[in-house]
Amino acid sequence: MQDQKSSSLTPPSTGPALKHLTVSGPAHRLVGAESARLGLTRTEYADAAIRYFAERSLNPVEAQAREGQLIMAEVKRLGDRVFSYLQEQERGLLLEMVRSQLSQQAVQEQTLRVVENLLAPEGGEALHKIQRKNQERIAEATAAGLAALNIKALNKQPGNGK
Repeated sequence: MQDQKSSSLTPPSTGPALKHLTVSGPAHRLVGAESARLGLTRTEYADAAIRYFAERSLNPVEAQAREGQLIMAEVKRLGDRVFSYLQEQERGLLLEMVRSQLSQQAVQEQTLRVVENLLAPEGGEALHKIQRKNQERIAEATAAGLAALNIKALNKQPGNGK
């Protein structure tokens, strides 16, 4: 498998000592044809091919199964990344929606307090009933919204996130 010509592209892992391998005739012809096509010596081509399989812990005999496994692993990895990205985007969007709802609830409560203070002398008890009923409705609507979203992160206290 050794060529007579030498090259300045000798890989650092081979060093000056060269060893010989026995390969079948068809494999020897393939090495010769491919190395010539790529402008490499047979030694350089064989060294690179052996390193390729060894560094990746691949079995060169199972070529088709290996290629399928590599493709499926890459597809799965990319799919996981896309799914993770989408989850993060969704979580951020939903958290902002819930924060907005909670903020609106706080504004409504403040508004009711102002109205209560303005109308207290003329009928504070009726206003208290209306306020309690409104607070119950707001709490129910907020709870229903949170239950519909069903995201664990939403159960955290406001102010702990962004």
